[in-house]
Amino acid sequence: MLNKEIDSNRFTPDFNHMIKIVILNSLGFFFIGFLVPIIARYNMFATAIQISLIVSFQVLGRTISGTITGFLTDRMKSRKKLVLIGSIGRGTSYFIIYTAIILNSIILLGIGTFALGFMAGVFWVPFNTLIAEKSNKDNRSEAYGKRNSANAIGQMIGGVIGFILLMILELFTSNPFLLYASIPVFGIANFYAGFKFNREVDESIKFNELSENLTNPLIKENTEKYAKLAGPLILGSFFLMSVLFLSNINGSIAKPFLNIYVIETIESNIQLVIWAYLPAGIVATLLAPKLGKLVDKFRPAIGITVTSTLGALVTWLLINSVNIWVFSLLLLIDMTIMIASGLIFQNLLSRISVKNRGKMLGSGEFFQFLGSVIGPILGGVVWDFYGPNYPFIISIFVELSLIPLYLVVVYYLIPHLAETYELKKK
Repeated sequence: MLNKEIDSNRFTPDFNHMIKIVILNSLGFFFIGFLVPIIARYNMFATAIQISLIVSFQVLGRTISGTITGFLTDRMKSRKKLVLIGSIGRGTSYFIIYTAIILNSIILLGIGTFALGFMAGVFWVPFNTLIAEKSNKDNRSEAYGKRNSANAIGQMIGGVIGFILLMILELFTSNPFLLYASIPVFGIANFYAGFKFNREVDESIKFNELSENLTNPLIKENTEKYAKLAGPLILGSFFLMSVLFLSNINGSIAKPFLNIYVIETIESNIQLVIWAYLPAGIVATLLAPKLGKLVDKFRPAIGITVTSTLGALVTWLLINSVNIWVFSLLLLIDMTIMIASGLIFQNLLSRISVKNRGKMLGSGEFFQFLGSVIGPILGGVVWDFYGPNYPFIISIFVELSLIPLYLVVVYYLIPHLAETYELKKK
């Protein structure tokens, strides 16, 4: 899929290089993301609140760096350098997490996850900005879908390698230095990916040099006025950031505890749970670009209404599953819905401003991940004091309540975008 020639009417020639490099950057993310809560829970005897804090530290790091990097992205001449710094930083954080696991230190684990989140923000904001610059606005969701697909491919490859190595080594040793040896290897892969990106991607090539990019007639009339952001655009952007904030509180309130919930209520065999998780990621790998094409054909209001409603329904079915394979199927559907919803928001953010695109993407990340800092903490408190079902129940009601708020965003923001939605049959 990723080796096909890129259509010059949709993407720049070096777009494919960017997408392939994402695979290397993503190798260890699923492996670490799955193991950290389990290791914290069963090796370090952490409570749900402590686990939520570890997860929140990672998101807090990305919240802080995403905002800072958004401003740097619009000011620095070379965005590739930011991507390189982010790659090196992510690789270094893997070594910190590896050391924390060996030393069985929950504090060092928190530091490592914070560093991973912080450097992820340094990596993804300029990377996402380059994706917007190297893709046709009418294929923007498809472009981000290709990024998600490559991200999922990397995560699944890394997950399979990491878990197979872990299961084999468990037959011979219990030494964490050997059991989790794949983590520093994934760190080295991040170093290599950063230098490869810096060498192969030409950031001077932009899609809007190949075709007219600003399509809103109001913007064409007065570009300078647009650069200052008109009142309705600011108001619409404010509501959009509020939706991103609340939706990420909702999306993260139960997510850190999902694998623990499965182990404690559905299936106690951790290895079986691991293999039940993998199909969802594999299918996401295949579906992400196709979802991007589909999302490009629909108005945002329709897309977000459908995904929010279906997401709430699937969450309710997830917590009522009694079979691990039924759970796996529902998780697959849930992940597909999350991908589609994320593509809608990413597409919309990238259209608000061209001159200030890095700031808008960075601001979007700030509110998204600020919500993702609060969500896990709230979920941990609810889990410890009320029970394991309650984070999921809260998530259902919040997701449905966000639909009318998003419709306000559509009313104020869509007519004033720099790059308007021109839906065509394809």
